[in-house]
Amino acid sequence: MEEGWTPLLDAPRTAARIGCRRLLIKDESQNPTGSFKDRSASYTISHLRQEGAVGVVLNSTGNASAAFAAYAARASLPCVCVVPRDVLYANVLQIQLAGAELVLLDDWTDASRLSDEIAQVRGFQNVSASRTPHRIIGKMTIGYEIVEQLDGRFPDYVVCPTGGGTALLALKRAFEGIKLRGEVDGDVPRLVISQYEGCSPLVEAFRSGLSNVKPWPRIDTPRGGMRTPAPTMAPAVLDAISQGGAYAINPMQARKAVREMSSTDGVCLGLEAGTALAAVELGLKWEEIAADACIVIINSASVLKSELAAPDVFDRTSLQWEE
Repeated sequence: MEEGWTPLLDAPRTAARIGCRRLLIKDESQNPTGSFKDRSASYTISHLRQEGAVGVVLNSTGNASAAFAAYAARASLPCVCVVPRDVLYANVLQIQLAGAELVLLDDWTDASRLSDEIAQVRGFQNVSASRTPHRIIGKMTIGYEIVEQLDGRFPDYVVCPTGGGTALLALKRAFEGIKLRGEVDGDVPRLVISQYEGCSPLVEAFRSGLSNVKPWPRIDTPRGGMRTPAPTMAPAVLDAISQGGAYAINPMQARKAVREMSSTDGVCLGLEAGTALAAVELGLKWEEIAADACIVIINSASVLKSELAAPDVFDRTSLQWEE
């Protein structure tokens, strides 16, 4: 459905404000269902359709379910989406319009078990992030496009809001493949992740020098993405960011970053990408990210698919943003 080849947008005023040479936004919000999950859904569903799959099931906090529901409908495959009960309505709407089955779950720690059980009972393929390699392969195209859009050059840093780490590992694989084939001179980009303070097991492990995460005891984040308390791919993610960095961001910092970029450069980041911009600011401030760098931020999803678009974010009387 024409997913991919999303724009790489310059943000010169924000770059000047935060003190870096060049800042670019890979705007994945312009994919068909509004997030970078469409890349994984397109590739995975196409592959499974060729293999004769009879249906798919996945657990996700919303965006992946919306993407897989749409692409499963395109391929005439039934789809079951297991989502948390407080899932954002934008995703519920997309899932239901696509005709997928919606399962609302109160205890999100039970999500993986339930999706495995549904897959076994119905004979469906489980396409949850930790259950298939195809999702990483689909997202590798983000890395290829960044290099092509930079006229065959690597950026210095790529900053990706991260839950389980699928996109981060896809970027690593793409950049290393380009380098191995001798297509680009110079070093591959340093990879940096951002997470919410209320669920930041990867950041905690990175900052503590650990090779694996400790399960996060209690999720306290805005509704939407980046709610993975015990990412199964953690060792690989921590290895991928070993030369980069990891930052835990307060949601208010993320909101502030979103508003400042929107009001100066006109680029609307989703709240998850707001954590990435706030992470860049912290990295520059702490001198962990070089000021003379070219930095790419992955805007993983539309601002309309974040808690910023939920009614309770605004004072409906004055229509002022509540800080």
